[in-house]
Amino acid sequence: MLLLYQVTQDKRYYKAATLLRRQLATQPRNASGGFWHKQKYPDQMWLDGLYMAEPFYAEYALEFHQPQDFADITKQFVLMEHHARSSRTGLLYHAWDESRKQPWADKTTGTSPIFWARGMGWYMMALVDTLPYYPQNDPGRAALLAILNRTAEAVVRYQNHQTGLWYHVLDKPHAL
Repeated sequence: MLLLYQVTQDKRYYKAATLLRRQLATQPRNASGGFWHKQKYPDQMWLDGLYMAEPFYAEYALEFHQPQDFADITKQFVLMEHHARSSRTGLLYHAWDESRKQPWADKTTGTSPIFWARGMGWYMMALVDTLPYYPQNDPGRAALLAILNRTAEAVVRYQNHQTGLWYHVLDKPHAL
């Protein structure tokens, strides 16, 4: 929508983008300020959920001169890294439930039980697709680059050296 608006200056694309941006303003959040994955998943943040919002949010902030939004965008990535990153593997668990009420949530950490390769891919792509919109001097830019580098270093350790691929559950190469 934003690219179409930039190219055509057609107000319909601006209206659609603004409607989506307004939805982000009312998206439910957990107590720490993280977007719920979906409105029907209270207090839950999922890795792939960051791809659903942050690249668009950052592009909108840049295009329409809303630099204050970059702090909120940074917060979403920082929350996921802080709560979902395993100190043992460096990988991020697929989801985090701040309330710890979900049956899949670890009762101490709130994390899901697995490192889902596709979720890690969406999370890393969200970082890659968000970073170009950050102003060079924004303090969140360095934080996001550091998160991306830590995540890439962890993921490469789980790459199959023979095929160059990854397993669906990154740390379980023998699980079917």
